[in-house]
Amino acid sequence: MTARDHEWMTAGRFGASTLLTAKALRIYAERGLLPPRRVDAETGYRYYSADQVPTGWLIALLRSADLSLDQIASIVDLSEEDPDAAVALLDEATAAMDRRTQAHHVVLARARLHLTKETLMSAVDTAIEGDRPVLSVMRRMAPHEMDQIIHDEVYHLRQIAAGAGLQVTGDAFGVFHAPVTDDSDGPLEIVIPVDGLIDGTEDVRSYRMTGGQVALRHAEGRETDFPEILALYDEVYAWITDAGRTPIGPPREIWHNSPRDDEPLRLTVVWPFAG
Repeated sequence: MTARDHEWMTAGRFGASTLLTAKALRIYAERGLLPPRRVDAETGYRYYSADQVPTGWLIALLRSADLSLDQIASIVDLSEEDPDAAVALLDEATAAMDRRTQAHHVVLARARLHLTKETLMSAVDTAIEGDRPVLSVMRRMAPHEMDQIIHDEVYHLRQIAAGAGLQVTGDAFGVFHAPVTDDSDGPLEIVIPVDGLIDGTEDVRSYRMTGGQVALRHAEGRETDFPEILALYDEVYAWITDAGRTPIGPPREIWHNSPRDDEPLRLTVVWPFAG
């Protein structure tokens, strides 16, 4: 460490050296990311050491790439003691960004069809569903919480069915009474079909779901991820209306395996329609 590394820098000078604003320095100090080395007890002035400048630049670079403060904290914590692990976290963040970019291309390509009024060959099928008894729970959630909540609630419903002597007669599915997006938390009704009805509880509902005509779009792997799956819902809705029919009731997803499985998720988007 050189003599210059021990040099004290005011918050203003440190910010100018790292292109970090005073507001950013306060936030990073509060989060423990970049606390000042010394705070004057009388004036409250904050002082940084010159050897903190590289850390300041690291944080500035990571933040400019839209990494979260939690991600940045993990990388900074490892930057000295385990640089290889820090680089691995950086690589993970890069891969996640690439994945989000690909997802945005998918949904924007679908939006382009709306603007150009183009129609593509669709992979939508149709079927007629019969009435059937089901067990269900209603939950609100953010997109990043869906996989775990769906996994847990399906397991819970299967336990209730087994305890009541009911047989599960098909794959679990979710009824989207309102969208689950970054701007909306549902609710999502998580459902398993069974072979009979039981007395419901405060959380669990037992009822006979009405059947009818449905449009179906099978999907697996990346196209089941949010937000790409919004393009599939748009595709199914467009198929119904282009055919002169009317979408009715909320759409749903049939989950052919658990979103927490190691294998890629396989699902079917289902939208009831009339006409």
